[in-house]
Amino acid sequence: MVRPIALALGGRGPLVQARAAGLLTFGSSPLHGGELLDLATPELAEYIRPGTSTAAACLLAAASCPSLDVVLLSASTPQHWKAAKEAIASPLEPDQLRRVIDVLAQG
Repeated sequence: MVRPIALALGGRGPLVQARAAGLLTFGSSPLHGGELLDLATPELAEYIRPGTSTAAACLLAAASCPSLDVVLLSASTPQHWKAAKEAIASPLEPDQLRRVIDVLAQG
């Protein structure tokens, strides 16, 4: 679901409108219940952030979305929580996120 991210990068869409209205925005299930991990490749993860796992790269891309205040996710172990926290500690710059979205749009 890259469209909301692409819209937010362009200063448009529901996330930007919600923030402008003073609302907090939430993104839930950024890995789509783990399904995204089967679709993403190690090459994509390396492109998003060199040296990261596929899960961390996908989470980072979602959490880097402009106008997104909170990412809701679940983790099965304390190690997974720690990995998620580390993955989103340094968000992608908008230009890098835009390049990732462009790659994903190419299919």
